[in-house]
This record gives sequence, C-alpha cells and structure tokens, in this order.
Amino acid sequence: MKVIVFNGSPRGRNSNSHFMVESLLEGARQAGAETEEVFLIEKDIKYCRGCFVCWGTTPGRCAIKDDMADLIDLFLDSDYVGMATPVYGMYMTALLKNFMDRFLPLSTPHILRNPDGSFYHLERIKRFPKQFFIANSGFPGEHNFTLLKAFHGIAKRMSSLGPILEIYRNCGEALQTTDDDDPALVQRIGEFRDALRKAGQEMVTNGEVSRETVALLHMELVSDEEYMAQANQGWDEMLDQGR
Repeated sequence: MKVIVFNGSPRGRNSNSHFMVESLLEGARQAGAETEEVFLIEKDIKYCRGCFVCWGTTPGRCAIKDDMADLIDLFLDSDYVGMATPVYGMYMTALLKNFMDRFLPLSTPHILRNPDGSFYHLERIKRFPKQFFIANSGFPGEHNFTLLKAFHGIAKRMSSLGPILEIYRNCGEALQTTDDDDPALVQRIGEFRDALRKAGQEMVTNGEVSRETVALLHMELVSDEEYMAQANQGWDEMLDQGR
C-alpha cells in the first residue's frame, strides 16, 4: 500500500504542513505502508496554459514538458493521496492550486450535470486513489477554512465518497514550540502528534479514520486570546529588531 502527500507550502521541509504530514506518514509506515512526501516547491511545475491540447491534439497528455507528468503518475499509482497546505488569503497556496490546475489532462471536455444542479467534466480515469486533506492556519478560531471546503468537492469529483479525512488545524504557528516553551503546550503538541500517527495507522489498517481520532486532531492547542497575545508580541519584537 502506498500513501503519498503533496505538500504545497513554500516553506517546504521547514513548514508547519510538513510537521503534520511527517507524523501522519510515520503512523502509516508503522501500519506497513510505503510513504512519500512530495514538496511542490522543489518541483518544476509550470502554469496551465489553457490550450486544451490535452483534450484535443494529445488526449490525456499535457503539452508542457516539466515534472508534472511524473507527479500525475505518482498520484495515480498511490492508494491514498494527501494534499497539504497552509492557509494563504483564506485559501490554499498558489503552489498547490497550480499543481491541481495541471490535472486537467485527467478530464475530458464532455460536460455532465450533478444531481444538485452543478456541472463537471467527465473524468478520463476510472480509478482514483482515496484522498485526504491537511490545512493549517496562522489565525486562531474555526472560521479560516471556508474556501478550503472546496477540497471536499475536488475529492468527490474523483470519488463519490469524498475525502476520507480532512484536518483543519488552527493556531498553526503554535506547532513551532520547543521543549523550552510552556510545558502544558508542549504536552498538547505531543498529543496532537500522537493523534496524527494514529490517523495514519487507522487509514492504512481500516481504510478510514475514527471519529474519536478526528476529534483529537482538532483539539485546542492554545486559547484564542493566548495565541493572539503571543503572536502579536512575537511580531512586535521582530519589528523592533528591524528598526
């Protein structure tokens, strides 16, 4: 079994997204899966030109020569695929959006209607991997992921079941704590990492993640007020140093 995550953070290996992905994939490996994290910032992925060559001239094959063809093969060859992103402007990063735009060759130009009245293009591929999504926000609160709910529609387009897991982590910068920080917060971060490992294990072993584990993945790491105070103090100190 193969579990792949495409990380759309510009911070790459230093990102909070990687912090989360790393633990989840560790759990998946413990359950016997082959895993890989792909850092999109390290790949050559050009913009979709909207030329539709992949629909007409060379159906299913993009005209652009870059890393995307190999990444699509990796996507299709996996059993579980995750998309990870920080919240930028209340949405996914440009890196991840650009990556997902380049999946156009997997669709055909034929338009179909969903039962709810929305429309979609008929997929060229009949078998897609199961999908899950990981997002983290530098804001506190639960209102930072509204636009990212588009993730659910993307997965449902490829599979009527939709994503098997969605992790929406607020107070994302709290994940950068060290052992010298507040012991209670360090403990909660450790519990969060344990929940991520458990989610990876359950995904591979059971084909789904339990409600109990999902609840742990959305545990409160720090109160909104405390997070704002710490974040604002940190920025004030940084700005003072730059003067």
